[in-house]
Amino acid sequence: MSSRKLFLFSIVAVLCLGRPAFTQENGVKVAGGSTAQIIRGRSPSVKVTDAEGKVLASIPIEKDPGRCIYSESANTLYVVHNEEKGEHFISAVNLTTNRVDKQIKVGAGKVVDLFLSNGGRRLFCYTASEGSPHRYPGLYEFKSLKPPFDPAIRVIDTASNEVITTYSGLESFRASLKSYEGWFFSSQILAASDGGAVIALLAASDAGPFSATGGQFTTSVVFSKYLVGQRLAVFSVQSPHPLVMFDPGGRLVGSTLSKDEKLFFAAVAKDNKTDGSLVVVDLEKGTIVHHALTGSPTRLLRLGSKQEPWVFSSEEMRSISETGELGERRISLNKPSKPEEGGESIASAFLDSLPGQIISLGEDHVAILIYNMDSGSRHKVALIDLKKLQVDAIIPTMSAGEKARIRTGRIIQREVFGAGGSINPRTGDDWGIWSDPAFIWNWTFLSNEMLTARPDGRFLYALDLDGHKVTVIDVQTATVVRRISVNEYITKIEVSSNGKQLICSGTVSQQYADFMNLNFSGPVRQTINLETNNLEN
Repeated sequence: MSSRKLFLFSIVAVLCLGRPAFTQENGVKVAGGSTAQIIRGRSPSVKVTDAEGKVLASIPIEKDPGRCIYSESANTLYVVHNEEKGEHFISAVNLTTNRVDKQIKVGAGKVVDLFLSNGGRRLFCYTASEGSPHRYPGLYEFKSLKPPFDPAIRVIDTASNEVITTYSGLESFRASLKSYEGWFFSSQILAASDGGAVIALLAASDAGPFSATGGQFTTSVVFSKYLVGQRLAVFSVQSPHPLVMFDPGGRLVGSTLSKDEKLFFAAVAKDNKTDGSLVVVDLEKGTIVHHALTGSPTRLLRLGSKQEPWVFSSEEMRSISETGELGERRISLNKPSKPEEGGESIASAFLDSLPGQIISLGEDHVAILIYNMDSGSRHKVALIDLKKLQVDAIIPTMSAGEKARIRTGRIIQREVFGAGGSINPRTGDDWGIWSDPAFIWNWTFLSNEMLTARPDGRFLYALDLDGHKVTVIDVQTATVVRRISVNEYITKIEVSSNGKQLICSGTVSQQYADFMNLNFSGPVRQTINLETNNLEN
């Protein structure tokens, strides 16, 4: 193992061991504000609960359920089952009739990704074979995942639950890579249309995964910052083979389809070889256009009442037209206008900072968490006016005294079921995997806050994972109206479907409870009344 990998592993081991491990709720939002949860064990099932936690249905499913995805148009939850031998299959769990409509065979390879088209009419299942571990004398075990054999993307019609076509030809990525020892291969579907066009990202990293065994844990880590190579594969409905496959020239940090689903937009970060750019792919012709950007992009999102695409960088946010052109509308983030005499520009609080989580507020306003350059939270929120093209206010969500008592930029760990790729191009996060033989952890440097808002955009809520408080912000007056203490295991907030409650949730896994000698495990849930801003339970 190289000294760089050993050093990185040592740092992660020190950071991960001894820090609180927070787990994601294993649930999917479904129709009517309900939640569908996969129950594993000897009698696996899909449990459906309403917004108050009341069980509405318990639907038996086959053994070894894995990842799942929900189609709103079909009101169906699709659950992957990974068989030890033979073909894997997907259970189509109908949440209207509360039964399994069909078992859909998806081949013998490991299910790498599930993805729904924008309208939910098509389900895309990407499968590929796995590599094998290479054991070294002593402590270390290095798992080298070579490019998959015969990878394929199956297109499933969610109305009939039939496989209607299969895309292949991705194995050509193998020949395009140089020879590296122990590099890691991953893939992810980025976008797909109801018509059947699909865009997949193929990526390889030279830094893992690798693991160390001993004691209670087997720890394995994937680092994503050392790309060996990557390709964007674009499939059209006319052929089972890629319409075009190309190197985007850098790490993808965000992507979306045009509203007519004829174009694909991708924001590509700046690296030591290329500048940041907006890549536009014509899904019918297979042509590619690169637009140079000011500063390295960090995000690409649709915002506002018109759901316009905006590309974010450390310096500015800029609109994109539906025809793939960079718009003239832009908002400075790290380039403040000249301050008035004796004053300071409102945008100057963004200096040396990055935009974190970004959400829409009502029709034409946006809230942005402000990060440090090292991705730690500054515990501040920016309010942006998309019509006036300006930063309206910078609001602290924590006092100076509270900031002095905590460490920002810590690692938040969340439990996931099944290993994922080392890059999340939908959000731009770098992420890795930490695991023991019984469970898998996903870690990432996250902001210590999370945003959500009421549908009308009048009030904004920020969850602080360090102080364990929810900050209530009046958007019209740009003031903090309340700070509400919540349970230390709360990691997620969302407004209920009726808009009357703030649902605060989290989960403590049994493995973490045993390790920390806790006398409880399972989901943690609290609610805040949004009319009184009081904690209800």
